[in-house]
This record gives sequence, structure tokens and C-alpha cells, in this order.
Amino acid sequence: MLKLPKLTRKLVIHLSLCCLAGSLITLPNQINAQVNQLSKTPHFSWSKEQFQNIDPIVMPDNYPNDLLEKFDQELEARSYAVIDEETHHILAQKEGNIPYPIASMSKVISTYLVFKAIKEGRLSMDEEIQAPEEITSVLSDDPELSSTGLVGGVSYSVKDLLHGVIMKSGNDATSVLMWHIYGSEQEGTQAIIDQLKEWGMRDFAFYTVSGLPNSLVPESWRLPGSDKTNENVMSAQDVALMAQYTVEEFPEILEISQKQQYVFKEGTDYEQIFYTTNKLLPGQEYGREGITGLKSGSTDAAGLNFVATGQENGRKIIAVSMGNMMREDGSFSSPYQEIYTLLDALAQYPDLYKNDQLPSNKHLSLADQEALEASIQGSLDQANPNKANKEKSTNNYTNHRDNAITNFFKKIFPF
Repeated sequence: MLKLPKLTRKLVIHLSLCCLAGSLITLPNQINAQVNQLSKTPHFSWSKEQFQNIDPIVMPDNYPNDLLEKFDQELEARSYAVIDEETHHILAQKEGNIPYPIASMSKVISTYLVFKAIKEGRLSMDEEIQAPEEITSVLSDDPELSSTGLVGGVSYSVKDLLHGVIMKSGNDATSVLMWHIYGSEQEGTQAIIDQLKEWGMRDFAFYTVSGLPNSLVPESWRLPGSDKTNENVMSAQDVALMAQYTVEEFPEILEISQKQQYVFKEGTDYEQIFYTTNKLLPGQEYGREGITGLKSGSTDAAGLNFVATGQENGRKIIAVSMGNMMREDGSFSSPYQEIYTLLDALAQYPDLYKNDQLPSNKHLSLADQEALEASIQGSLDQANPNKANKEKSTNNYTNHRDNAITNFFKKIFPF
């Protein structure tokens, strides 16, 4: 499908609707538990039937057939996406826009909000935060959960806690930071939801700040209306976009994710040494020059996942592999190996990003979406002034965020 530049698409949609307005009758209407070892008989509380109305991504006819064949034969992941950061072109994908559980890759957006709080002066890297026992008793003391090993009542620097989030995938460190900023698990989760919506994302669900399934947190921590079957879900292309916005605005996160090791709480009785688990970093099992991060994630429903950041052929890329499950022999497919295979194959096509027919993973931001909807509504009102005046005179104020115009617009442009 032909991909037009953003401004051109706005104009095409705007003019098309203006032309249609005169004769318009109606418009169509819409953990990481990082559990140490995944269960051999996982309970899948989530299914993609929750997102039935998502049209699959279609790669253009001129996409290299040998890449399609190689990926089909060699990759086992349930979904994946590789994105060129500058153009937002999707260089490779499988079910790239279908939401699946993302486990601890959720911590990327939590880290974004922590750095945002630092930027706004609400927090500093040297600030000490006391770990509440309400958190440590649930998340630090459970050997089945990925944790930083925080001790209730002990204070930790924001810097140490951030290293615990990225390098140890500490659910405890994540909640301690987010609760300190927002007051509770629910408020921290709502802040995440609000931020993702600001970026224009809509096909996702978030229930915890760390990526833990609801079944592994106390009922009092859960969002109203959610239950123990819920866990965070997002598509591979949106995980990539979330990671891109995070590392672009706060490249400091890469200073953490590139480290091979880090001394936590150095010089105290609580000192630990963290070692990287990113097998794509140079010197690791699937090491590649240019890889800079970023985050893993695993639950029974999510499988093994990883979002990688770095450079290939001199261009910044984001690669996401999701849903690497257990094989019949009891082993798991590796997201690191899957991403290595993807990047190795794409390296043979250094100019692929120039193909303007490739799909994009970028959405209109919420602000742009609202401005464009208002512009379209104004055009429709101009085309049918009698109806517009009648509506104004009745003072019948309605919610325009979910109406015929919005729903029609969603059908033809991926906010």
C-alpha cells in the first residue's frame, strides 16, 4: 500500500471528507514476572481475540522474497518487528501490530516516566528513597519473581534503583520508583496509560508498572475493573515505538543498558554486583557491534521477549522479538538469537529503509489527532451549515472523541 508523507495524508483525508460531506448520509462506526523458569503448562489468560478488529500489516509487493522465506523458515517468535528509527519504516515484521503480553518490557515506559520526573525536578539521581515493606514483602521476598532484593525500610538512591530496573528487571525497584512519584501502583499505571495515549497508541492494555500479571500482585494494587487474569499487552511495533521515544528523549537509559556490570549500593552491607543479561551486547553470546540495549521480559503467557536498540549499517534501529515459547524438547527459542538472525539478514539490504512503500509504526499524537478531528468537523460544518447551526442552538454538547468522524478516521489512518 502506498505510504504518503504525514502532512500529505492529512490533506488527502481532509479534502476527501470535505468532498464527501455534501452527500454524506452516514459514516461507519469502534512477569516480567521474570519468573526464573517459565511453567511447562502455562495458563494463557490472554488471547488476541480481544483485539479482533485490527487489520494485519501487509508488506509491499516489492519486499525481498528471500527475506520473507528466510524469516519464515528460521524464526520461531510469535511476533516481531524491526524499525528504522528515522523513517519509522517497518523493515521486517510478523503480526507486528497485534497486541500480545509484553511482561517486563513494560519497564521501558516506567523508566521513561522516572527520567521525565527527574527532568521536571521532581526527583534526582542522588535522591534516596526508602523501600516500603508493602512492596518488598510482595516483590522482593518472593524467590519466584525477578527482583533487586530490596529490603523494607532501607533507603536506595534513584541511580541504584534505575540500574535495578534495567539490569536486574527488578519488579520491586520499579514499583518503589513509581510509587514514590505517583503514590500507588494504580496511579503509576494510569500515568503509563496516559503517556501511551499521548503518543497516539490505542491497541494496548496496562495493569501494572512492572509488567507483572495481576495474578501476582495483591488485589488492592489492581486497577479498578481489572481482575487476576489481566496482564500488560502491546504490539511489537508499539513496543519499538515506546522504546524509541524513551531512548531519544532520555539517552541516559542507554548508559545503564550498555553496562556489562554494575556495583549496587556500593560500600554498604547491601552491596551487590549486577551483570548484564543482554546477550546481544558486544562480547556476549549473540553480541553485535552497535547494540546499546535494552530490555527483556517473560511470563507464561508472554514467553521470552526482548526489545533491542542500536545501529546497523550506520542507521539507528529498534528490533523486538515477542512470544518465544517452549519447544517440544523443553528448550526455548531465544529472542536474542531471533533478533540476531533478523538483523544479520537485513544487513544484506542496507537501503531497504528507503522503500517508501514500507508500512510505518508511527501514530498521530493525541494532540495532532484532536486538532485534525476538529479541522475535519469544521469542514463538515462548513459544508452543511444549517445542520451545524441547529446543533449549536440546542446546546447538545456531546463527546466527540468517539463519534462517526473519529471512527471513520480510525479506519483509514492508524492513530
